[in-house]
Amino acid sequence: MKTQTLYISDLDGTLLNSDSVVSPHSIEKINALLHRGMHFTVATARTPATVIPLLQQLDLNMPAVLMNGAVLYDIRRRRYIRTNGFTDDSALRYIERLEKRHLVPFVYRIDDNKLHVFHKTLSNEMQRTFKSQRENTPYKDFILTTDYREELLDRPPLFILVIDLFDRLETAAAEIARTGKCSLFCYRDIVDPRYGNLEIYPQGVSKAATAQQIIDSLNPWEVVAFGDNLNDLPLFGIADRRYAPANAMDEVKQQATAIIPDNNHDGVARFLDQDYR
Repeated sequence: MKTQTLYISDLDGTLLNSDSVVSPHSIEKINALLHRGMHFTVATARTPATVIPLLQQLDLNMPAVLMNGAVLYDIRRRRYIRTNGFTDDSALRYIERLEKRHLVPFVYRIDDNKLHVFHKTLSNEMQRTFKSQRENTPYKDFILTTDYREELLDRPPLFILVIDLFDRLETAAAEIARTGKCSLFCYRDIVDPRYGNLEIYPQGVSKAATAQQIIDSLNPWEVVAFGDNLNDLPLFGIADRRYAPANAMDEVKQQATAIIPDNNHDGVARFLDQDYR
């Protein structure tokens, strides 16, 4: 039995199906394995506001990597274990560059164990949908501001998210990458590829860097990772084995040890059921 294997899975496009939920079949299979001692956790771009309700039926007992590594989070106790945010005013400089390109960033900061998301007037329907699906929870609130500097000068943020047309984001990402020292993830939306997400973190922040803290604590014999998108590649880089669902991006499949069934056919749970023996 592989009691010293650590399994780490991405959520969207990997453990979650196209309805953005963990299927009843996956819940049943994974819980049965967790009760037998399997070491399993998740690494995702999501925040506690959506992760907690999505995973409430899974009996996870290990810290989770959230916000692409910006935080290490205890889902069971609902608390932040560690945060990896900006410590200087560089985030404000990135925000200024984004605003010069008429892009509206969502800027994340933690105060008293709650996530605050600052933003100016939203400019497209994708942004408005993103906000409406995530507000009114006890774990996150959205705050309309007229001045990011006023909100952030003395308390730097965790990270910055921009949702807009992908071509516009790609151009902005290239400019910031040339002039700043930060970790950037720019990728297309899986539902509407015309749009995309640009995420800006302090230099060195990634799913892999924060997952390494779990690895160092557990000291497993091997690490197995599951992912479908470009922001999963750093995690693949520290894994002994890497698995991509059939729906994954081609760049991710090329780095995978093997391809597993897609996220609508319980690929991760089916693999775990066969592998953890």
